[in-house]
Amino acid sequence: MKDLKDKTVLVTGASSGIGRATALAFAKRGCRVALAARRTDKLAALAENLKGKGVQTLVIACDVKDRAQAKNAVEAVIKEWGQLHILINNAGISDLHYFNEADLDRIEDIFQTNLLGTVYTCHAALTHMREKEEGHIVNVASVAGLTGVPWMAAYSSSKFAMVGLTEALRRELYNSGVTLTAYCPGTVDTPMAEEPLRDANLRRTISPKTPEQAADKIVYAVQTQAPEIVYGEVSAFLLRFIRFFPRLADWATYRAVTRSHPQVRALLSKKS
Repeated sequence: MKDLKDKTVLVTGASSGIGRATALAFAKRGCRVALAARRTDKLAALAENLKGKGVQTLVIACDVKDRAQAKNAVEAVIKEWGQLHILINNAGISDLHYFNEADLDRIEDIFQTNLLGTVYTCHAALTHMREKEEGHIVNVASVAGLTGVPWMAAYSSSKFAMVGLTEALRRELYNSGVTLTAYCPGTVDTPMAEEPLRDANLRRTISPKTPEQAADKIVYAVQTQAPEIVYGEVSAFLLRFIRFFPRLADWATYRAVTRSHPQVRALLSKKS
């Protein structure tokens, strides 16, 4: 889908971070952009910004973990513009904790938002895209969806499931005209990463990407129909390589996270 002009795009989690930057990136390329998130005040401000640049926008109040709201978001785009060409599943939440000490309601919330939110929007969008024999979906997962990250078991496993869902659908829809990308960024300087990135040593060590850099990769994924993109401080090769050496990977990951992540160090200090 190299020519993006006049394509319709739905971005979930568009109120801040990667989602907001992605909406702006597609708008810059002449797309009509639907903005979906829970915080409609932020969406309205973004929509006004885009309308001032001549971009057609649609604001949709949506909590993707609610099945009906997720479906309604997709249907609203189709009702407004007649077609949904591109779906960016970006809405997501995270947490940091010892798994056995975490509140189970919070763990369920992470899975419902990250995984089921993606399931709901994909399910609704694919009915339309398959009929039109055209469409691209980018599921924003994480490098934590390719290698397990300690103290983030719920987040990491939800992202693993997103990667698996994307891969399965990509193969199921082979030659259908509908394609999918599993996008796995590393650390991006967004509100989700705000707390750990206050640590100057961590920021220097990992050199986080900007939301705009992350968004440009999403646009590239759509234009090239890339099956998977890994982007950040950990290379795709390294992530694949360490799967052959799980014990070494366990040691290296534990060491890297405990030495570099300030919130993890705080957790460990409470245990000592």
